[in-house]
Amino acid sequence: MKSRSLRFYLGLLALGLLVPLVLFAAGVVSRFADSQREARAQGMRETARALALVVERELGQSVRALEVLSHSAPLAQGDLKTFYATCQSVVRTQEPWGSLSLLDVEGRTIFTTDQPFGTDLTAQVDDRPYVREVVATGQATISDFPYQRLHGPPTVVVAMPVRRQGVLSGVLVASYSMQHFDRLWDEQRIPQDWVGTLVDEDGIILSRSRARARYVGTKARAEYIEKIRAGREGFFASRTVDGMKSYAAFARLQLVPWTVSFSGPREVFKASVNQSLVALLIAGAGCCVIAAAWATWAGRRITHPLRDLARAARERPDSPDAFTSVGATGISELEDLRATLALTAAMVTEREEALRTKMTEAEAANRAKDQFLAMLGHELRNPLSAITHGVKVLAVTEDAASRERTRALVERQSFHLARLVDDLLDVERVSSGRILLQKGAMDLAECVRRAVAALESSGKTQAHRVELDVTPAWLQGDPSRLEQVASNLVSNALKYTPPGGLVRVVTREESGQVVLEVSDTGDGLSLELQERVFELFFQAERTLDRAQGGLGIGLTLVKRLVELHGGTVRARSEGVSKGSTFTVRLPRGHVEQTPAPAVSAPEASTGRHVLLVDDHEDSRLLVRELLELEGHTVSEAADGPSGLQTARSLRPDIVLLDIGLPGMDGYEVARALRGTEEGRGLVLIAVTGYGLEEDRRKALDAGFDEHLVKPVDLTRLRELLQLPLPAHRAQFTKPGQ
Repeated sequence: MKSRSLRFYLGLLALGLLVPLVLFAAGVVSRFADSQREARAQGMRETARALALVVERELGQSVRALEVLSHSAPLAQGDLKTFYATCQSVVRTQEPWGSLSLLDVEGRTIFTTDQPFGTDLTAQVDDRPYVREVVATGQATISDFPYQRLHGPPTVVVAMPVRRQGVLSGVLVASYSMQHFDRLWDEQRIPQDWVGTLVDEDGIILSRSRARARYVGTKARAEYIEKIRAGREGFFASRTVDGMKSYAAFARLQLVPWTVSFSGPREVFKASVNQSLVALLIAGAGCCVIAAAWATWAGRRITHPLRDLARAARERPDSPDAFTSVGATGISELEDLRATLALTAAMVTEREEALRTKMTEAEAANRAKDQFLAMLGHELRNPLSAITHGVKVLAVTEDAASRERTRALVERQSFHLARLVDDLLDVERVSSGRILLQKGAMDLAECVRRAVAALESSGKTQAHRVELDVTPAWLQGDPSRLEQVASNLVSNALKYTPPGGLVRVVTREESGQVVLEVSDTGDGLSLELQERVFELFFQAERTLDRAQGGLGIGLTLVKRLVELHGGTVRARSEGVSKGSTFTVRLPRGHVEQTPAPAVSAPEASTGRHVLLVDDHEDSRLLVRELLELEGHTVSEAADGPSGLQTARSLRPDIVLLDIGLPGMDGYEVARALRGTEEGRGLVLIAVTGYGLEEDRRKALDAGFDEHLVKPVDLTRLRELLQLPLPAHRAQFTKPGQ
């Protein structure tokens, strides 16, 4: 392909821009003319809409005045003579009203202001449709057709129901002269060749701005009637009844199916733009000549510096100085290009280095992921392996001591496995903001005692010395979550302290804060570990034996739970093998130091009748055996519908109900039971794997008395089953407690 100079293409560019510009200008002129026509059409639509509102207002005033008359005291009292005088006064003051008449429900005229009071008019039965409509609907109506009197201008009527003691007793009718609307057109100062028209639903002309005597009362053209029936308002081309070609805008009234239209001659909308287009073409030709000369001059200013930059790029492509040595061009865009080329050459090296750094970080993150998966597999397989072997031992051994040791082992490893899963779920919930604290007045010292007692009962403290120096420290907090914080910190200290070492736990109040301090004489922390110890899945380097165990999430959970309470946690150590100290500081909040009320232990009770509803057969079998061993009578159901039927028929004392059931879920079963006489007195306990706080609230809202998460804490279950009846339901935890 033959190459051409930049100046050639600049010339083509100038011409290519000018020709469309001229065509665009022509289109703009045409569009301007169209917009002017559209603006005029919009103005006509707004005028029609305004006229419709004026007519609506006039009719509405008449309806309201007639409604007031229908409730007048003389009429209600049967004083027709006084009411007749009132009607005559109103007719004289209401400009558009021709007369007022009072009819009974059969259409017979009782009186009319056109005749003296007392004139016998009962023989005159008004069988107009509007009378029948008022009697049938009991609502006011305006006739939608002109009522042509024998003498005088055309009128319509406004009919209003009259009630006496709530019963329809008559119809009050006002004749309305359509000549009243003639002044509407006069006030609008409509040009002589424009037409305003008011027509009814059938297209009968009720009022007109010109040639009124000739066309009022006649019917509009068929195509005009078809157009105005197409919508509530619009704009269209038409021909008036006197033959004028026009554009018409119309608007429909809300109160009565009448239409106001506003028509103008079509010639007004046909403004010519030919002269403007010719002038535009002449100006465009002159601009093309000027553009060609301008492109030639500008091309020289651009092409010479571009050649210099291209030469510098060929000679020294890797050196930023090659572009800065080119002389000044005097064109800002080319100066930007030169600076950009120099910057690009400098950035290439920098980005290559950054890419290498990112690849290193990605490889480190991938190794961390692999390490965590390896840790997770190790930590999960250990308790699973112990449980599996323990089950096999229980199956073959007959020695009572061996069976008890194995049972205790299986129980410990099961709780350990559940704790691992709970920690993983808790970290995810805290990270996603789905944990809601249940705050209340609590003593942190008591919370620490419970946490250490739980660790002692599990045997984790046997190889260490644990000292408690806890003084009452009251604050607003979530007891279960702060107990979890204390348990994780003490467990961490035990894990990294050699057997025989010391773990010391202290609580105190300090400067309006509550402090928890856990120190040990164990492995200690390097400076790097002190900064990273709270990171998720982070652990110090270990050997393959993984003696300390853990997933590296306990301290992360501690940090996030403390932050949810508005507190801080900090790790401090003098160095490796010099022990470490973890300090938690929590805001005290507005709380008085008040001892918790003593709770009397529930009295022992006889066995309960328990209904167990669970679709997992193995789990249901084991729970049944445990309950029966403790003296309870157990019935079973494997799905929601059968659980509901069994509960209603057997009426057990307590129902242990799973949530994820076939047929009906546990929430539906609970609601159904609470809605029956048999189910209102039952104790409903949810036993489920759904353990979020919102799951608990949802269960309690559905009618459950308590919410237990699988695997169930058997100690808590025993407490619930031993509560005295029939006042047992008051002992259960409710939302907000």
